[in-house]
Amino acid sequence: MGQELDFEKTATRVSMVSVIGNTILSLLKLLAGILAHSGAMISDAVHSASDVLSSFIVIIGVKLSVRAPDKEHPYGHERFECVAAIVLSVVLAGTGLLIGWGAVDTIRAGAEAQTMPGLLALIAAIVSIAAKEAMYWYTRYYAKRLNSPALMANAWHHRSDALSSVGALIGIAGARLGVPMMDPLASVVICAFI
Repeated sequence: MGQELDFEKTATRVSMVSVIGNTILSLLKLLAGILAHSGAMISDAVHSASDVLSSFIVIIGVKLSVRAPDKEHPYGHERFECVAAIVLSVVLAGTGLLIGWGAVDTIRAGAEAQTMPGLLALIAAIVSIAAKEAMYWYTRYYAKRLNSPALMANAWHHRSDALSSVGALIGIAGARLGVPMMDPLASVVICAFI
């Protein structure tokens, strides 16, 4: 029983670090995207915000999975953690589709509707890559240590966010170099990564 409590406390602590980090990061990226006129950075902010939701899904899945066996579940509740990992995947897919839909609408509007993103969006992308990669390694370490599929799914969600920030960085840089369509194309790349 003590080991289960340690598992639950550790998994919850790791998930709360993700919640706090992603809340701060998504707000900063959203602000940078709005101020710097970057659809790619706004898309990246939405992706980080979905990480907040995914961390709560992990917390709920872990709390349910460590429950003792009962009359309806004589073998325990460990499968709830796998269910949490599946729900997490569905959330990611929905987030990706929404971002992709918005990017395609922007591309349809044409290059003349595009504005060059500001330097702030470029800086936010670099900060995001570093922060999300750090969250990936932190969460992955504890996922392996606890043998937790839900935490590992959350770690990979952090990695996908880091990769989507790379896409945002390339799109923003391309738009700043005179190819305005690169910013919404970066949102399509972010959709594909998700």
